[in-house]
Amino acid sequence: MPDETETPPEPPSGENVIDLVEAGASPDGDEPTVPVLEEVVGDGKTLYFPPGEYLLTQEWRVRDLTDLSVVGRDATLRVEEGFDDSLFVLGNADSATGLTIEGLAFDFSAPKTGGRPIHGIVTDGLSVTDVSVIGTVDVDQDVMRFDVTDPQGNGVVKRMNLPDGATAEYPITGCYVGESHTGTLRFVDCHIAGFPDNGLYASSATGKVVVEGGRYENNNVSNVRVSGPAEVRGVTVRCDRAPKGFGNMRGIRLREGSNVLVENCDVQMEKVTGSDGGITMSSWLDQATIRDTTVTVNADDVAAILAKSPTDRPDEVDADSDDYRIRVENVTISGSASDTAAVRLLEREGCLVDNACIVQTGQARDGIQCTRVSDSTLSNSSISVTGRPVVLNDATVTREALRTSRLGANAAASGGNCQRE
Repeated sequence: MPDETETPPEPPSGENVIDLVEAGASPDGDEPTVPVLEEVVGDGKTLYFPPGEYLLTQEWRVRDLTDLSVVGRDATLRVEEGFDDSLFVLGNADSATGLTIEGLAFDFSAPKTGGRPIHGIVTDGLSVTDVSVIGTVDVDQDVMRFDVTDPQGNGVVKRMNLPDGATAEYPITGCYVGESHTGTLRFVDCHIAGFPDNGLYASSATGKVVVEGGRYENNNVSNVRVSGPAEVRGVTVRCDRAPKGFGNMRGIRLREGSNVLVENCDVQMEKVTGSDGGITMSSWLDQATIRDTTVTVNADDVAAILAKSPTDRPDEVDADSDDYRIRVENVTISGSASDTAAVRLLEREGCLVDNACIVQTGQARDGIQCTRVSDSTLSNSSISVTGRPVVLNDATVTREALRTSRLGANAAASGGNCQRE
């Protein structure tokens, strides 16, 4: 919670600031606001929503823009019941630059209501801070979308809050990074929860996506979904509900490409409708590193880490060359999950699991499963499970300094906590 003694931020000031109430917008939510926005918008301007409630009845589209800011202070933008369209569609892929959106809350709490609050697309200079959506989306429309379209361009989305998700009736995504994104886009300390078709869906982007901090909870398909190049650092993912209509609640999904890093994350798989893993690497992924990360699995038949069989088998990798394609380093896996294996590596060349600590206390739980894996190494790790610590199925794997044990009938009494030496 914010510090109660903190002084509220001052409203923006300057000759380019347009107070929307002074320009004719109603802060009582009884008159459409878009006509006022269309009248006053311009390059270099800051459009300021003072505290209040503002009614939006139609899309506001600005294709050509340079250094446009839309700023609110305790401003709620409400749509009428049944609304299911886009709201702010700002910018274009070719020439728009400099878009700032700050401090707006979009109210979708009315029944059969939703929409895309913001579609921001600029070549460079995207900044979205402290925006939120109130209410569960129950219409067929995804929520946020952002693209930075210049390979040298940058953008940041900070403290975006989408806590109420969407119903499972439609495949709704919380936030989408589109195919037009070729620059670098950072998501910092965001919160996305309860969406049936991905929380943060960024795997279609060809540019870089960096996810720093934040909480991603109970989203279907995946909570955080990226492709290379991407970084997911300091993120907390938690699945502790099993919403009706959800089917595969992954934690972090690495879909394709290379140069993907997952670091200092905390993934908690407590309760799910179904899931193939806390951190999953899809068949299209070529190279990734997962390190300094904790995965807790208490949901049965769910792997902590899964690397699926690749669609294209790459050239063989020399395990002594330190050129591993899949690296799992300094990872802690704990919990009471039963069945399957904590780590599953399928038909991959060049895998490394090093300095891992795995404790799984549920029945028939294996440690590390390698199926048709070659040129790979398991090293300097501790594995304590009720099933088999290491399972090699037609696999060529070097084992170095492994400490393994099979837990007995009273394994659950330990709580499944991993104690590093």
